[in-house]
Amino acid sequence: MGLAHGVHCPRVLTGVGRAGRYHKTQAENVADTRQADNRVNQQAGACGGQGARMSGPAARGAGATAAVRQARMGLGRAMLLGAMLAGLAPCVQAAPLRATPPAMQDVARSDGLHALPVTGVQADVLPRVADVAPGLFLPTESATGLAVFWSGPELMVVVDRALPALFHLPGEGGMFDRRESVALNGATLLRIYLPDHPQIAVLRQKAGWLLCAVQPGRPDGCGARVGSPAESAGAPVAGASAGARPAMPAVRMVPRPARILFAQSQPGRVVTLPDPVTGGRLFVATTRQVETPLQPRSDVGYAVRPAVLGVVVAADSAQLFMQPTPGGPVLEAIAAQPVPVGLPAPPPSASVRQGQDWFWLGLRDEPTPQLVQKWRKARDSLGQAGGDPATVLEGQPEAVVITIWAMRVAAAQAAFAAGYPQQAWDLLRALPEHSGHDGGSAADVGGVVRSSWPGPGVQALRACAALLSGDMAGAAPLASADWAFGPDMVLWRGAYFMLSGAGSLPTSVLLARGYARLEQYPAPVRAGLMPRVTQYLAQFGGPDERAVLGALPDDPAYDLARIMVQARGAQPESARIALENLTASGNDRMADMARAELVGFLLAHDQIGPDMAAQAYAQILAAQVAEGGRAVPNARQGEVTIVPALRLVYAQALARSGQAVRAVGVLSGLGASELAPQDRLDAAWRTVLFALVFGPPHANAAQGTPLHNAHGAVGRKRSGHGRAPDEAPATDRAQQLALAKANMGQVPDDPLKAKLLAELGRQLVAMGQFGQAIPVLQQADVLAIEPLMRADIEEQLAQAALQGNQRPLALRALERSALADLPEDLAARRRYDEARLAAASGNREGAQALLAEDESDTGLSVRGALYEQDQQWAQAVLVVGRLASRTLPEQGELSPPQRDLVIRLATDAAAAGDTETLHSLRAWVAGRALGAERQARFTALLRQAQKGPVVSLGGYGLPPAFDKSVKDPK
Repeated sequence: MGLAHGVHCPRVLTGVGRAGRYHKTQAENVADTRQADNRVNQQAGACGGQGARMSGPAARGAGATAAVRQARMGLGRAMLLGAMLAGLAPCVQAAPLRATPPAMQDVARSDGLHALPVTGVQADVLPRVADVAPGLFLPTESATGLAVFWSGPELMVVVDRALPALFHLPGEGGMFDRRESVALNGATLLRIYLPDHPQIAVLRQKAGWLLCAVQPGRPDGCGARVGSPAESAGAPVAGASAGARPAMPAVRMVPRPARILFAQSQPGRVVTLPDPVTGGRLFVATTRQVETPLQPRSDVGYAVRPAVLGVVVAADSAQLFMQPTPGGPVLEAIAAQPVPVGLPAPPPSASVRQGQDWFWLGLRDEPTPQLVQKWRKARDSLGQAGGDPATVLEGQPEAVVITIWAMRVAAAQAAFAAGYPQQAWDLLRALPEHSGHDGGSAADVGGVVRSSWPGPGVQALRACAALLSGDMAGAAPLASADWAFGPDMVLWRGAYFMLSGAGSLPTSVLLARGYARLEQYPAPVRAGLMPRVTQYLAQFGGPDERAVLGALPDDPAYDLARIMVQARGAQPESARIALENLTASGNDRMADMARAELVGFLLAHDQIGPDMAAQAYAQILAAQVAEGGRAVPNARQGEVTIVPALRLVYAQALARSGQAVRAVGVLSGLGASELAPQDRLDAAWRTVLFALVFGPPHANAAQGTPLHNAHGAVGRKRSGHGRAPDEAPATDRAQQLALAKANMGQVPDDPLKAKLLAELGRQLVAMGQFGQAIPVLQQADVLAIEPLMRADIEEQLAQAALQGNQRPLALRALERSALADLPEDLAARRRYDEARLAAASGNREGAQALLAEDESDTGLSVRGALYEQDQQWAQAVLVVGRLASRTLPEQGELSPPQRDLVIRLATDAAAAGDTETLHSLRAWVAGRALGAERQARFTALLRQAQKGPVVSLGGYGLPPAFDKSVKDPK
């Protein structure tokens, strides 16, 4: 600041306009600062006159005061811009603060505009930085939910949507700058390194979410960062002190029978991910508004974790599932013997025919002809009431509206019981839906509002009719409504999961629980649903679920299910013979299903190979596609296409036979369905991705783990010996990796995906694609649960970050990978990364000291690279020469990496003027082929060395993809 030569007082001109308005809002915050600065100016005589000077201790004291004030005080960007535009004026007299009349009157000009008045200086200092809380703004839409919780030294921020904007948040040099953005399936995770665990406040603003550190004495949380009063009025804060916002909503933990409801005012989505600290499974429920989080608690199989915002549940039991509902996420255990969650589960009705499902759906234990006759009678009695409700109910009084809807509901019950769900759905399609979950707004019934109508029975009938009619949107209440969780409706909830393609494990458990009720349903309802449920349990259910099937009816519709039970039980040979016989069935669809099952049976028992299985599946699939293109007027009710299931097994066979690229095309666009549940579809994609990333020999590890070394890190082949005979060319390999990366979102975020991502990132690093490898390795780091595997991934991430010139990211990765007992190879790789990071930071001596005792091949290569970067060519020749002496063979063909090492040593020797090393290297190579490009380079280096030493040639490095027109001789 040059206080020894004179005092300079900065002036900030703050008239009207943006900077002036901002400064005016800060007047109260800087009032005490103005008084203190005036006292300092008066006592020290800082601005006593033109050319005033200070010396001695007074000058040093004033300089220290000014330095501290400048370091701790600052305005926003608009004020700094105004200061830069106005410049810094020399020292002027510091007068007491007072209102200054404008220098120019506000008079109209000839163009109709007004002259801009010039106001005087309102403050001679910048406001204190302490008045502005450190914060991080996340630009999101109003429908985007957020959850915030601590995991070790990191603040985890889960955004329940994929937001690329979060990867480009500006850094402001504050406490939230040490962060990483990780893309998940349909969500985004921010990892913010805050080891001191400051108190965090969260605010909901119009344009997004604001995270900030709570300042002492500011219970509202963010202080000046909240924004204008119009923007943040009424915005509650999460994480602030108690009593700051008494009206803020709170999450309520509501025990229900066999489940727990976490009631939220505006629930978001549920994101499942591993806990970065413990490796356990976390259910993270986001919220779309700020709310008071739950207090932590533990129970059998789960624990509610402390959270800043949202709900975080650690699931210790694999039985636990959490799904979003309109009233908030619901946690329940789905298993044959579930762990106790919530209140005790009520038993089903003692008599099946007296259950709620029979009462609500209008089921009757009567012969089919009588049920059909009742449906026809009810349909005929509707008359005009059976028309379009929008026309029939228009202008009708409340009593007439209710009467008409009651007639339509009664007719729909008769149609449903008689086996005509489509007609029942047509009658109830326009029925207004009640808000359902935990009360809420009433239903509008033809212009009449009644809070108690339609009740749960009418809603259940409407949802079940929609389900059997194939309208999954209309059947959605079967998955989330309170009445759907009842024991008498468990079959229909399981049927909704089955037809929507949910995971086979919870679906089969629910179907098995309700199978006994299904057996006693009226024949028309049973005929449309029971064969499908039976086949599902036979194909996807476990031993407990298959046990409920008992003796299946002697009907051709159950033949395939009976064979599946035998094949998965203790009679595999009998099942094979039965499948061969069923392939001759007169029903083409049944015969094709039997052929597909027979191919899968033979493949599972190693009686055929994957290539033969792929050919067989291709033929069956072609026949089914051709048959599906023809109209089938007399198609049986309830029959579903087997094409999705065939595509699934066909793609797996292709992947295992080395045709993973074709397998991607087969699976692309395939969604979960009844015969291709979500978990089976995930397994098929996992098989294909493992084949793309690891190669066909590793494809069978899709359900387990790929090959690893003894320490859990992904195994690596030593480079430098050429390409394996069965390995794809470099260009094809790059395309396969790009295809795997593009389809990685097809598998769930779990530890198995972490293994895929780790190997994909490692290969991208090896190919020099560091920018693409970084986000892949970051996602693998989040999903990995084994500490050693996570350390291995973080070391790879450090390599990629160093090569991509992202030193802060490399430093964080190295810090996280510092475990106590690392394997020797991983510890050595970390040491190399630390040396590279030290050299990149300018500490060349420290980098060399880290590798001083390392005589391994990699250690010598890294040391040589550091010397080459410093242009210490003589030392580089010594280190790289030792590496070449042990690596280059005396005779025989040189591999591409060995040829690169020859050129590297020759480049260092030429730069050092070491002709003796060059001649020795030429004699060692002894005319062996280096390739056209390398040979020309080697000849040029020899010619330059003969002319004299070279001042600086720079380190030589062959680009990853050089000119393909110049190829090495075979």
